[in-house]
Amino acid sequence: MRKFILSVVLFSASLVASAQQHPLWMRYPAISPDGTTIAFAYKGDIYSVPVGGGEARQLTTNAAFDSHPVWSPDSKKIAFASDREGSIDVFVIDAKGGTPTRLTTNSGTETPIVFTDNDHVLFSSSLMPTAQSIIFGSGTFPQIYKVSTKGGRPELYSTLTMEDISIANDGTVLYQDKKGYEDTWRKHHHSPIARDIWMEKDGKFTKQTTFAGEDRNPIWASDQQSFFYLSEQDGTLNIYHRGINGTTD
Repeated sequence: MRKFILSVVLFSASLVASAQQHPLWMRYPAISPDGTTIAFAYKGDIYSVPVGGGEARQLTTNAAFDSHPVWSPDSKKIAFASDREGSIDVFVIDAKGGTPTRLTTNSGTETPIVFTDNDHVLFSSSLMPTAQSIIFGSGTFPQIYKVSTKGGRPELYSTLTMEDISIANDGTVLYQDKKGYEDTWRKHHHSPIARDIWMEKDGKFTKQTTFAGEDRNPIWASDQQSFFYLSEQDGTLNIYHRGINGTTD
């Protein structure tokens, strides 16, 4: 009996050790613009780790749920979403850690998407929904707002529901659209509401992808004339590279 109990104890200890050595459910990875560090969420906190590997640094320690880290262009600040004040708001913290600063105070849900510069963050929320948005209700089609990292009232940036925004050095915007209620994680989805990638420059919107399935998560390439994105056009989500305005993959 003692041997059995000892076996159970040793087995349980090995499971705990294995879980510590191989943590699961690390989510929302974000690579810093300088290419040196990855920020991510794990068990409700924000961490960072060198791209070459090593020990992760815990940046937030609140009992609340922190997620969706977003880097500033100079890689010195990280914006993130947190429900530490009750509702999900946008906070910003030094990339090396410290005390987070709350940027939004609305009672709804605000989720950071991207920095427009080192001092301003774009986030999604339904602060001032349009008449068309109210028809659908429940925040399904939020708008995009801009808020300063130094505080102040948020400004409306776009009434469109723009997801996974990527901004070029000249201000040109890439984003994936949202046209319906479809589950984000559904595979092999072909329909009129499948996500497509658009570009906005000087107020003009140009559709960049036309595949009937999912095209999503655009990121500008270093040449600022092309972008990387995920697409299911070969049957599963893979990474593609495409030039702007219709040049081929």
